[in-house]
Amino acid sequence: MPFALLLVAICYGAVAAYAQDKVAVKDLTSELGNKYYDAVDFLLKNPWMTDTIILEKLQPDIALSAVIPAMIRYSALRDIVEASAMRTLYIRSGRKYAHYSVGRFQMKPSFAELVERTYTRQKLGPYKFVISNTPKARSERARRLESMEWQLRYLVMFNKIMDKRYAHIKWKNDEDKARFYATAFDVGFNRDERTIRRMMTPRKINIRTKKVDSKYRTGDVAVWFMVNDGHRFRGGEGSSEN
Repeated sequence: MPFALLLVAICYGAVAAYAQDKVAVKDLTSELGNKYYDAVDFLLKNPWMTDTIILEKLQPDIALSAVIPAMIRYSALRDIVEASAMRTLYIRSGRKYAHYSVGRFQMKPSFAELVERTYTRQKLGPYKFVISNTPKARSERARRLESMEWQLRYLVMFNKIMDKRYAHIKWKNDEDKARFYATAFDVGFNRDERTIRRMMTPRKINIRTKKVDSKYRTGDVAVWFMVNDGHRFRGGEGSSEN
């Protein structure tokens, strides 16, 4: 093959590969509104979160992208009113009341318990938990969830569990991984890979009304964050940007 044709073929292959890896992002600006920017601003004003994630040898942008959708849903007033009432029921009556959301990352006691069990069983770090289903264990878990520091620790543990469980997957790019992790965080990381991938695509349908409950998917929001603001949380950049 003549050199000129060979050069053209190489360039065409490079362009095709770039186009294949380029992430298609739906514009969510109008749908997410100011709550998205409030969430990003909160993370930028708390650079210790990015620093902590880096110390745990994780990618801050991917880790934080999983909770951005939950942070958009967060309401301080609702958190005070609803969470405090449900907290009492959970501690007194057990797991059937473990599905309320609390804190900036909107974590549920059921999620925290699953993280604790998996983290302990797989021996992924230094933290020790009382896993028994007793009022004392539930009270300690509820107290941890009310702490921003502990919510971040649960997020770190979640990412370590996911990294170990899905180490065999060759991700197309960071956005692909973020979409998967955010979906698993939302629908339950105890589900198998096929189920999580299936739930990445269809939007949630309200069984009673047959209508779509939300205008966007959790994974869409995570990718939007990665593409538009993820760079602000890589390598400690979050501490320097305004």
